[in-house]
Amino acid sequence: MDRISDLPDETVCQILSFLPTKEAALTSVFSKRWRNLFAMSPNLHIRFVEVDFWKPKAKSNMSFIDFVDRVLAVSSDSTIRRFSMIIRRSVEPAHINRWMINVLSRGILDLGLDTLTKDVITMPLEIFTCKTIVKLKLGSLVKFAMVPENAYLPSLKTLFLVHVRFSGCEFEALLSACPVLEELTLLGCPWDPKQCLTISCTTLERLTLSCKGTIACSLPWSFSFDTPRLAYLNYRGYIGDEYPIVNLHSLVEAKLSLEFRGSPNESNPMNLINGLRNVEVLDLSSLETSKLLFSFSELIPLFEKLSRVSIATEVQHACWSWKFLPLLLKKSPNLKTLVIKGPLHFYDEYGEESEPLICECLSEYSFLSSCHVKILEIIDYCGTKGEMGQMKKFLEKLPCLELVNIHASAKAKLTFCTDLQVLPRAGNIQLKFFSFQN
Repeated sequence: MDRISDLPDETVCQILSFLPTKEAALTSVFSKRWRNLFAMSPNLHIRFVEVDFWKPKAKSNMSFIDFVDRVLAVSSDSTIRRFSMIIRRSVEPAHINRWMINVLSRGILDLGLDTLTKDVITMPLEIFTCKTIVKLKLGSLVKFAMVPENAYLPSLKTLFLVHVRFSGCEFEALLSACPVLEELTLLGCPWDPKQCLTISCTTLERLTLSCKGTIACSLPWSFSFDTPRLAYLNYRGYIGDEYPIVNLHSLVEAKLSLEFRGSPNESNPMNLINGLRNVEVLDLSSLETSKLLFSFSELIPLFEKLSRVSIATEVQHACWSWKFLPLLLKKSPNLKTLVIKGPLHFYDEYGEESEPLICECLSEYSFLSSCHVKILEIIDYCGTKGEMGQMKKFLEKLPCLELVNIHASAKAKLTFCTDLQVLPRAGNIQLKFFSFQN
C-alpha cells in the first residue's frame, strides 16, 4: 500500500482506469487522498446488472443513479477518454441521456452504451455534433429518432450498432455525417421492410452486417453497397430481393453466411455476386451459402485474384458444398489454399455412411487436375471410410499440392498415416496434424 501511495495522482488514476468504476470506487476507503481519485480516471466503466432486472428495487436504482451522478460530479473538471455503460435494470432514459450529454462535452474518444431496460433510449442530439469521439458502440434498446441537419462527427472512425432502431432515412443521414468512418458493424438491427438499405461511405474499410436473429419481415427489401474502399466484408443473414448498387472494387476478404428468406425466384443477387469478383480471401461459412450460390451458378464470375477459399460442410446434408465446389474451383484459376471446414464426407439421417452418396461424391474429380491448390486444410477429419476415399482423390488429383493440414483425433491420424502409405505421391506431400478431442 505504501509503495502505491507514493505514486503521483496521475499514475494512480491510470492504474484505477483498468478496473470497473464500482470496484475502483472501493479504494476511496484507503485514505482522504484516495477518496476521489477513482473518479479522476480517464476511463470510466459502469455496470448495473441484476439477474431479475425486470423487477427492480427502487432503492437499488436510486443508489446506482446517485453513484453515477457522484462520479461525474467529482470528475467534472477531468477529461473522460473512454466511457462504457452496461445496464440490465430499469433506469429512466432521462438519466442515461443526462450522463451521455455530460461525457460528450469532456473530450470523449470512446463511448459505449449497452442497455436492456423497459424503455427505449432515444439518442440525445448532442451525440451527433461531438467533434472528439473516435469510437461509438451502441446496443440493445437504443433508437435514432432523428439525425439533425447539422450532424457532423469529424473524428468518428468506428461505429458499432447492435439492435439499434432507425426511423426512415436516419441511418443514411448518420453515415453522411461521418467523413472519416473506417469500420461499421450492424448486428440484428430491425429495419423498415419497405426501404432500400444503402451503405454509402467512401472511407469505409471494414463492414460487418448481420441479419441473424432478425425476422425476415423486419429487413429491407433491397441492399446497396457504395463502398469503394471496403477491404473486409462479413455478411450474415437473409439476402435482399435486389442489390441496385454494389461498389466493392477494393474488396480483399469476404465472409458470407447467407440464405434465402423466401423463394429463390424472388431474389436477384446478381450484382452482389459480381461485386465479389476481386476478392482474394473467401469464406463460405454455411451450407446455405453454397446452396444459394449454386442456385445462381450462371452468375458466378471469374475470381482471378482469389487465393484462399474456405467452405463449410456438415455431417448430414452437405451435398450442396460438394456440388458447388467444382464450379468454384473452376472459376478460381489462381487458388492456392483450400480449407474444408467440416468432415470430408457425410452421412444419412440415421448417422450411417450412405453408399449411393459415396458413389455420387467420388464420381468425378477431373476438375481437380487443373487446380493449382498448394495447401489443403481439413478442419474436422474423423477418418471414416468415406472421408478416406475423398482424401485419396484429393491427394491423387491435385497436381500442385505441397502441404496438407489435418485437424483430427489421434485415432484418425493413425488410420490416415497407415492408409496414405499406399499412395504414389505420399512422399512428396508434407502433412501436419492438429489434434482435437473426440
